[in-house]
Formats: sequence, structure tokens, C-alpha cells
Amino acid sequence: MVVDIYKKQTNIMVLLDSTAVANQASQFGVFEKLTDYGALGLIVLALGYVSWMFVQKKLKENEELKKKIEELREELLKSKLSK
Repeated sequence: MVVDIYKKQTNIMVLLDSTAVANQASQFGVFEKLTDYGALGLIVLALGYVSWMFVQKKLKENEELKKKIEELREELLKSKLSK
């Protein structure tokens, strides 16, 4: 009887300790839900990052094209004024 009570108490303590550690380990701020989804969450995060890289690349290309258009416009205006 005493051994059964001790075993139950030990099991409850281990269960409480393991849930406390699990709750502390899953606290990642913005990425707190990421641990809930596991591999799927990591894949979505990676795809989001790759998408962001492509968007940044496209924005940079657009900015360079705008600069080139402005340079060509100025060159065209100078050539028209010199005639």
C-alpha cells in the first residue's frame, strides 16, 4: 500500500516536471506556434523566407530599371535640347 502511494506520487511528480519543461521549451516568442506544427511549420517558414528573398530581388530590379529609365530620359532631353 505504501509502495503504491509512493509510485503514484512519483509518477505525478514526473508528469508535472515533464509538462513544466515542455511548456518552457515551447516559448519562442513569435515562433511559439512553430513548435506545435513541427516539420510543417519549418517548411512554411522556409517558404516564406524564400518568397521574401524573391520579393526583395524584384523590388531591387524595379528600382534599377527606374534609375535606368530616368537616365535615358535625361539623355533624350539633352539630345533634343542640343538640336
